[in-house]
Amino acid sequence: MQPISEVRQALLRDYFPRIADLRNQVHVTAWSDHHLISQPLLDLLPFGRVFSPTSFYQYTDFQFPNLVENACRNLLYWSLSGARGFDNNPATQITLFFDETFFWHYYVPAKAQEIKENLQNGLRVRFLSRFHLLQTQIEVEFNEIRLLSDLGVRTGLSQPRQPDRFVFTDSKEYTYKWTNRFWEISIHNHEFVLINPNVFTLPISEPNALGREVIYQEQLERTLQQPDDFRIDAQYWGSVDSTPATTELNTPALTEHDASPPTFDSCTCQIDLCSCDYRYPDTPPTPPDLQFWKPFSTPEPIRGIHFQRS
Repeated sequence: MQPISEVRQALLRDYFPRIADLRNQVHVTAWSDHHLISQPLLDLLPFGRVFSPTSFYQYTDFQFPNLVENACRNLLYWSLSGARGFDNNPATQITLFFDETFFWHYYVPAKAQEIKENLQNGLRVRFLSRFHLLQTQIEVEFNEIRLLSDLGVRTGLSQPRQPDRFVFTDSKEYTYKWTNRFWEISIHNHEFVLINPNVFTLPISEPNALGREVIYQEQLERTLQQPDDFRIDAQYWGSVDSTPATTELNTPALTEHDASPPTFDSCTCQIDLCSCDYRYPDTPPTPPDLQFWKPFSTPEPIRGIHFQRS
């Protein structure tokens, strides 16, 4: 019988042939005293780029099941490999963040015009800000880019027009508990103003590349070569099974996207995306914590649209 160490080595070779060293990643920062995770898990974490509304829901609809599977496999990898922390206890958790230098000083400038156009058209632009894996649950957090525009006019100050500036806000957090086996959704920011928001955080003003400018540029080129989606594709929702709307008005409030989008004939909606261009008749006012947007016309919330899921 083979020693247990040889058995583990064979399992690692067979089931985990690709391992990523987080110290070599410039688009991701890690809060952990161990630095190895499976490459398939890292591939499912699109740090360092943005989501349009369509690509965001495509990610949560179709990639979250893969994310759960690979996160679970990564826990197995830590166990088999004997990964340990600084206190010599087995590795049990890790937290990954987007790298601020790469995101704000490399990627965003390269996509600035597209991001600005989406915000001006009333379309949310999200990005993956944090991923936390531990033995009890997975946490996936998103932030939003928003725009400060014409600050001199907005504040009424007699000063030259200030250049437009991107800022970011909290958005949503998804939590998957291994015991429950479903995603819980928390919305951390209900403000729908995408230009000149009231509450926001300023990005870092100076890059901190630490002499790795060439590596940052190489990562940017790889990121820009990946498939991108800044357009609202009206045909996307036709590929997702929808739950018909009901007339009941006493069901719990929506958490935004905990199921497939409901339909009003040819109209489909999310909390921040509506493909219809008309008001559905005889519906009660929209609850204050829900905002539906019309991406194909005037960039403003649709008033008087409300729906419930069965």
